[in-house]
Amino acid sequence: MNDLIFPTKAESKEEIYKALKGLKKEDIPWQSGKVMAYVYKTIPEAHELANEAYTLFLTENGLDPTQFPSLLQLEKSVIAMVADLLNGGTNAVGNCTSGGTESVMLAVKTARDRARDLFPHIIDPEIIIPETAHPCFHKAGHYLNVKVKMIPVDRTTFKADVNAMEAAITDQTILLVGSAPSYTHGVIDNIEAIASLAQANNLLCHVDACVGGMFIPFAKMLDYPMPAFDFSVPGVSSISCDLHKFGYVPKGCSSIIYRNKELRQYQLFSCSLWPGYTIVNPTVLSSKTGGPMAAAWSLFKFLGTEGYKNAVKACMEGRQVVIDALKDIPELYLLGEPAIGMLSFASNSAAVNVFELTERMKAKGWFIQAQLKSNVSDAGIHLSISHFNAPHMASLMVDLKAIVEELKKETDKSQQMVFDPAMIKNMMANFTPDMLDSLEQILGKNDKGIPDNFVVVNKILNTLEPVQRDKLLVAFINKMFSVEK
Repeated sequence: MNDLIFPTKAESKEEIYKALKGLKKEDIPWQSGKVMAYVYKTIPEAHELANEAYTLFLTENGLDPTQFPSLLQLEKSVIAMVADLLNGGTNAVGNCTSGGTESVMLAVKTARDRARDLFPHIIDPEIIIPETAHPCFHKAGHYLNVKVKMIPVDRTTFKADVNAMEAAITDQTILLVGSAPSYTHGVIDNIEAIASLAQANNLLCHVDACVGGMFIPFAKMLDYPMPAFDFSVPGVSSISCDLHKFGYVPKGCSSIIYRNKELRQYQLFSCSLWPGYTIVNPTVLSSKTGGPMAAAWSLFKFLGTEGYKNAVKACMEGRQVVIDALKDIPELYLLGEPAIGMLSFASNSAAVNVFELTERMKAKGWFIQAQLKSNVSDAGIHLSISHFNAPHMASLMVDLKAIVEELKKETDKSQQMVFDPAMIKNMMANFTPDMLDSLEQILGKNDKGIPDNFVVVNKILNTLEPVQRDKLLVAFINKMFSVEK
C-alpha cells in the first residue's frame, strides 16, 4: 500500500481500521497510565462518555450558531460554568477555543485592539511577561505584531519579579501577564501584585491559567493552600483556562474568559467586504466541530464538583509521593515549590544526566518529559500528574531511583557527550538546513524520520543558545514533515 499517492480504489472499512491501529503501535502507550505529559485522563466511565458526546456533535459546525443553536447553548453553558469556577460573577463572558495557544492569542488581540481604539498614542504595542510564561505569548506577539518584553523571575521560587515588571512598563504597554501556574515548574506567580500593578497603570492583566484553571479551584475546596489568581482579584481582566488538561476533555478544548462583554468585544472579528455568507467570528477558527464543547458539557455534568475534587486530591497525593521520594535521591532536586500536580526536577550530579535518565525510564515504559537548560533553571525533567497516572507515582519513583543508581555505577566514558560542544557551536554559527544530513549521521533516524538517539539530540540542543536551537529545530521539523519519495 502506497500512502504517498491519492488512492485509486476504495478499501474496506476493516482494512482501513486495521491500518489505523497499526499506525498507533509506535505512539507512546498513554493507556498504561505511565505517560507524564500530553495526555490527561480521568476515570474510564468519564472518558467513554466524553468520546460519545464528542462523536455525537462531530459534524455540527460552530461557524454559524444561528443554524446550530445547540452549539450556542453548549458553549454558553460551558463558559458560564468555567466562569463560575473562576469567580467571574454574572458579568463574565468568554468563548471555547481549540487550545491554550488560541486562547492566549485572543487575549493579546483583545489587548491590542482595545489599545488601538482607546489609546491612539500606542503605535508599537507591547506586552510584559515573566520569562517562565508559555511560548504561546511569543507566538501571539509574532503573529499579531506585538512586542513581547520578558522580565526575570526569582531564581529560587521561579515567581515573576513584580518590581522588574513595573520597571518595564512604558507608554506603549498594553498588557501584563502572570501564570497560574507556569507549566515548567508548576509555580503560581503573585497575581494579586501583578493585577494591582495593571490597575495602577490602566493596563489589562491576563492570567494564564491554562493548566491551573480546572485544578486550583477544586484544590481550594479541599483546603490546599492556594493563592488568589482569578476574577476575585481586582484588576484581572482575562483568564485562559484549558479544559483538555485537568478538565479531562478530549483535545482540543480551551477557554478564554473576560471580566465583561465590553472587553470581549475587541476579540471578535467581522468582515462584510465580500459577496458571500456573513462572516463574524468570536474566535480564530471559523468552521469547527461541536465535539469538544459537547464533551466538556457532558464531563462537567458527569463528574461535578465531587468528581473533580477526587481527581485533584489524587493528583496532589501523587505530587507529594514524588516530592517525598526526591528527598531520598540526593542526585536530584526539586525546582521551586510546585502548587499543583505539575512539577520539575533537575540533577546536581555529573553522573546522572537527565537526558539519559529520561531515555532509560522510557525503556521501562515511562514517558517523562526532558527540559533543556535555560536562563531560569538547569536542564530537568517535567511531570504532569493527572487523575489517570496519579496512582503510579510510587512505582515511577522506585524505577527512577533504581536508574539513578545504575547511572552512578557506570563508567565515566558512558556519561561523556559523543560530540564536541565547541564543534557543534561552530557548526551552528554557519548553519544551513542542508547541514541536517551531517547531523543525521550522528543522530540516526528511523523510517518515520524521527531521530533514534534523543539523548544526543537533547545534549546538542542543550549546548546551543536559544536562537541557534530554534534555527536547528525549524529546519528539522520542516524536513520531518516533508515527504521523501
